[in-house]
Amino acid sequence: MIARALAACVAFACATAALARAPAPVAATTEMGTLGGAAYRIDIPKDWNRNLVVFYHGYAVTPVAWTNDERISPMFDGMLRRGFAVIQSAYSATGWAVAEGAADTERLRKAFIAKHGAPKQTLLSGMSMGGTLTAMTIESRPDVYAGALSLCGALEPSDRLMQRDFALRAAFDHYFPNVLGALVPAPGDFMPTGDVIAKVKAAMRANPAATRALLSWYGAGDADSLPDVIVFNTFEVREVQQRVHGNPFGNADLIYTNSGDDFALNAGVPRYRADARAAQRMARFYTPTGKLVHPLLALHDTGDPLVPASTAFEYALAAQRAGNGDNFVQQFVNKEGHCVFTPEEIDRAFGELLDWVNEGKRPPSGPLPIH
Repeated sequence: MIARALAACVAFACATAALARAPAPVAATTEMGTLGGAAYRIDIPKDWNRNLVVFYHGYAVTPVAWTNDERISPMFDGMLRRGFAVIQSAYSATGWAVAEGAADTERLRKAFIAKHGAPKQTLLSGMSMGGTLTAMTIESRPDVYAGALSLCGALEPSDRLMQRDFALRAAFDHYFPNVLGALVPAPGDFMPTGDVIAKVKAAMRANPAATRALLSWYGAGDADSLPDVIVFNTFEVREVQQRVHGNPFGNADLIYTNSGDDFALNAGVPRYRADARAAQRMARFYTPTGKLVHPLLALHDTGDPLVPASTAFEYALAAQRAGNGDNFVQQFVNKEGHCVFTPEEIDRAFGELLDWVNEGKRPPSGPLPIH
């Protein structure tokens, strides 16, 4: 369940929820604390090779936290086994905390160097919204980072991604009126709870024709996963409206197509216009430049209902326009869900990034290779 699991899962890896099946962790020293109002975690393997991975977690509904003696997510086992230290900031804010995540993580990186010395090599990785931060950072700090791995990353312009989320919620209101309440502004106390998701699922089950039309227009997910996405999107809209002090979203000039009943949908969908100043603030929360000096490898699930895999192609175009198309590769695994990678798949992708950075072996685009 995307919305309910988001805070606990996207921060580390939705694919690694079954910790009971995980192998013994790599022997490592763990440091935890708080820096600048943000919790952090540092894991240094026993056989540290003096290299570092800086990791960005994804969107969190509630604050990310670690407990003493908590096993590091198995998604990092491959990195630690290869000798890399891993550092993670929890960020000083929840939600679409791109600005806070970038500042808090850079503060942590500098504190790590002050204590442990400068790494020989520093790589980036991030998941979901953390993929946004990964792309932003590899573009802006080529002097620090030698390469980057984005996992189910939101790599298109952030305002475009969220405008699609908003348009989905507005279409839902057309097909299922009065289920989720107001959209502009979204209720200030809205939370993506199990009860709300159940309410959306019940409405969609009761009107299968409308559900088929909504799924056809959106083009990702299914009747089981889309309710979670719609509920999460509502929380996201509420959080961003509060963050930018207004409504940055609008669908007044959007023509909905491919629903199977486009005339009715476009005639009946609630229409909204964005507040110009709020929209400008939203656009500053990352628009890709494609200015890649170093390699960026992106891995997606083909059936991701929250960050559709097709959206990463926009980053490929941005890199091409900037003359850096050779520094971006998109790969995929054929799975349904958001960030449902196994630790082994993440390690394979990380190994490909290492070969690309250190040996110039650019990985192939397409399916994640099976070694």
